[in-house]
Amino acid sequence: MADVSVRFAMTDDSEIVLNLSLTQAIRLTEAIASKVSQAMTEQPPRGSLNGSSYGGPSVRPGPYSTS
Repeated sequence: MADVSVRFAMTDDSEIVLNLSLTQAIRLTEAIASKVSQAMTEQPPRGSLNGSSYGGPSVRPGPYSTS
């Protein structure tokens, strides 16, 4: 049985659910935080076709539980 259930909302009607042990959930959180930190410290690309410096996907956090 999993210690933590991690839910990622993909669209309004779908989601990814990961049932992880506490250790796995901590590793996942650390990996995500590392990638976010790395992305925040990188310089944005110079110029783009649509005038914005970043055209990446939007992320909407979904509900979560620690059951």
